[in-house]
Amino acid sequence: MNKILEVSHLTFAYEKNLILDDISFEINEGDFAGIVGPNGSGKSTLIKIILGLLKPIKGSIKLFEKDIRHFDDWAKIGYISQKAASFNSSFPATVEEIVAANLYPKIGLFKRIKKEHMEKVYEMLKIVGMEDYRKQLIGNLSGGQQQRVFIARTLVSSPKILFLDEPTVGIDMKSQENFYELIYKLNKTMNITVIMISHDIGVMTQKANKVLCMGNKKLIVHDSSSDTKITETLAKIYGDKMHLLLHHH
Repeated sequence: MNKILEVSHLTFAYEKNLILDDISFEINEGDFAGIVGPNGSGKSTLIKIILGLLKPIKGSIKLFEKDIRHFDDWAKIGYISQKAASFNSSFPATVEEIVAANLYPKIGLFKRIKKEHMEKVYEMLKIVGMEDYRKQLIGNLSGGQQQRVFIARTLVSSPKILFLDEPTVGIDMKSQENFYELIYKLNKTMNITVIMISHDIGVMTQKANKVLCMGNKKLIVHDSSSDTKITETLAKIYGDKMHLLLHHH
């Protein structure tokens, strides 16, 4: 199995505030990894370090077996944040324009989008179930619909790995359920490696094959399909009163 991400002995601090202390883990091709942990445990910080947005005090990161300091094939990387909660609803762009905009790094900013490019846009919109909304303004859609458009926008550049930072914040429960099913489908049918930050521990333990538990400046990786110690780890980082509620999405 091909190794996509390797984090080794990573340590990070904001000034004198230590956030991550000597953490290591690996992600293989096809993994669905859920990152869970209390607020302030460094989940978003970890992703920003992996994406090269923050620099660690020490440790190393490899993407596709290449040191992050020399990695330049960013088309392989997709990233979706909490856009549904903060998107400017008055932004005057259609769904297809939002998705097609992610093709400009490949085709050139001032070059005309060709038919084959738009066919790729429509293909991705169909995958996420938004093909019938392609002419609608993005601001007129619900939060859940907008998030699906953002997924299509990411998929149009054919990423190999997808990072998601609490992507269901601000969308209703039904949309969350549909969202998790869509990400699971992309992982299984398109073999897109997924790393998702989520507070929904129950869903992560069911959908993800790896659960990365963060807390107390450390990270522990569990195989959610067979590791019975995950509840013990979660109790340590959330407190003894934490109970793991399993529910189906």
